[in-house]
Amino acid sequence: MKENLIEMFQLQEELNRKISNDWRKIRSKEDFARATWIECAELVDSLPWKWWKKQTPDMDNVQIEVVDIWHFIMSYILIDYEKPEEAIESDAVQTFLKGLSEDFTNINIDGSLINHYLGETDRYKKIIFLAERVAEGFLRQDLNFGIFFFGVLVRNTISFEKLYLLYIGKNILNHIRQEKGYNTGEYKKTINGMEDNQYLFEIIKSIKTRDELEQRIREAFEKIHS
Repeated sequence: MKENLIEMFQLQEELNRKISNDWRKIRSKEDFARATWIECAELVDSLPWKWWKKQTPDMDNVQIEVVDIWHFIMSYILIDYEKPEEAIESDAVQTFLKGLSEDFTNINIDGSLINHYLGETDRYKKIIFLAERVAEGFLRQDLNFGIFFFGVLVRNTISFEKLYLLYIGKNILNHIRQEKGYNTGEYKKTINGMEDNQYLFEIIKSIKTRDELEQRIREAFEKIHS
């Protein structure tokens, strides 16, 4: 797990520098906090919360949104740590791991929130509750609160192993987006009526190892954008 964390933080650093080499000077924690809670809202919108209409839960998109949230949380942490080896030893990452393992000892979080989580029996309501707590933490810029509940959210939606694989895939896609003109408006995000995130998810479903991931994704997207 430690090696996977180091790799993800390193890749996030590289992506941030690709977008803007001096990203730490022009981006703030508030930017990444805002991006995080907005992604939480998009996650919630993938689940049936609207009582006035019929909704079909989209758990594939929930997992995609969890990975998007992770991008911004890592960037929030990396503002203070330029080296990934230092970032993964930070209190924030240790708190994430406590949430991931559902370790409720020695955490400064209202016990009623933990009881609510443990007592909720409806899967979708539980995921919505967790996403809202992540959003709450980053709205207040309370990193430990937000990232603890993010760890619990990962546990309930995707698993660390799949988070890692999907993150690597999405990181590759983000590089392709930048290379194909995402920040200039030239990149086409919809492919045959399907958003590129969903297209990526379908590719990753058939991939089991890190080694074949980038080759398969780049081959598929080069063919689409040729």
